[in-house]
Amino acid sequence: MVTPIEDIYEFHRVRTACHIAALNWFANLLNLHFPEHDNDKNIEPMRTGYAYNNYAKYHPNYNLPANYEDLAKIAITTHHEHASHHVDFYGGDVSKIPDIHLLEMICDWASANFEQVFVLRDYEFKTVWEWFNARMKHLNWTDNQLKMIRETTEFLNEHTDKEALMQIWQPVWEKSDL
Repeated sequence: MVTPIEDIYEFHRVRTACHIAALNWFANLLNLHFPEHDNDKNIEPMRTGYAYNNYAKYHPNYNLPANYEDLAKIAITTHHEHASHHVDFYGGDVSKIPDIHLLEMICDWASANFEQVFVLRDYEFKTVWEWFNARMKHLNWTDNQLKMIRETTEFLNEHTDKEALMQIWQPVWEKSDL
């Protein structure tokens, strides 16, 4: 059976809404809120690439279209280059990231990490700090940024309420094949 693209787009919309809600759950712990986070993921060229990418993660037996990898690469690259909460936005110079965008970035990492560890159960790193040390620490962060990243990730980790976050992710979990 072929899954209609409208169903794939709807799954992507629900999954993205859960990700944003989880990000803002973490942001709330810091007395912050990021209502515009990932607002570009429901427009092209991001929508189709992210939709297939997200659908496939939650529906492992789904047969991706032949051009899936190209669509996903375009979507991810475009989003990362145009969203101030991604390091690619800063052209490789992460020392220029303002604190507010760094905090949004950390909350984004926390939401993504929670999804990987507890929702998808497919993870290489159990904490954001582990992931950061393996994948991002080598960048030209300032000492103050490194301190903020360490302290904020530790704070978020200490205050994570797994049950509350699983409730946020429930709508996507219900629509998955996992």
